[in-house]
Amino acid sequence: MPTPSAPPRPFDVCVGLGYHCEVTHQLRRITGDERAAFFDWLDLELASVVETIDSDFREVLRPGAVEPFSDGHCALDRGSDIRFFHDFAPSASGRLSAADIEKQLPQIRVKFEHLAERFRARAASPDRVLYVHHDAFDESEARDLRRLRATIAAAHPHHRFALLWVRRTPPRDAGTLPPGVGWDTTPLVPGRWQGDDAAWDGVFRRLDPAHLWP
Repeated sequence: MPTPSAPPRPFDVCVGLGYHCEVTHQLRRITGDERAAFFDWLDLELASVVETIDSDFREVLRPGAVEPFSDGHCALDRGSDIRFFHDFAPSASGRLSAADIEKQLPQIRVKFEHLAERFRARAASPDRVLYVHHDAFDESEARDLRRLRATIAAAHPHHRFALLWVRRTPPRDAGTLPPGVGWDTTPLVPGRWQGDDAAWDGVFRRLDPAHLWP
């Protein structure tokens, strides 16, 4: 007897929009798509995502605007408030220095310019893109997701996209979200930065195509 096939996913491409590494890990695990996206493996608030897209990525990694942060554990981009934990390699001391950043910045800029162009190309394609923002500390409100949606739509008017807002607890203002913006929850798993696999699988099983693509 043939095994029933899984229902088709209500998107063509799934792209993470932070907050940190949990969402990147889970989207790659669930979709099997390991193609890099601009916001993968970064640490950033939703406001930084909105401002980065609104400025068409011009304010990220400008020379002279990146500095060691958190006792040299990462690099902070002051133009975007994005924290880079994985792209800059520290010298023998094990802590990033200003000299480390200055030396490596040109090469890292090339990488992120390429990823910015990939973002633009996806937005210009006919693909249905599902953007996922993991609000890992329940910091955002529905109005912030409305602003994100409006920013993407203004920057890429013909883009077919939807937003998924994943929190730790249900949002109090979920009723003010417009069609095309869904929400769900996954719990914090102490000691496991990757998050709860079963909970994330449930989020994707519950996706509502009619709500995401009205």
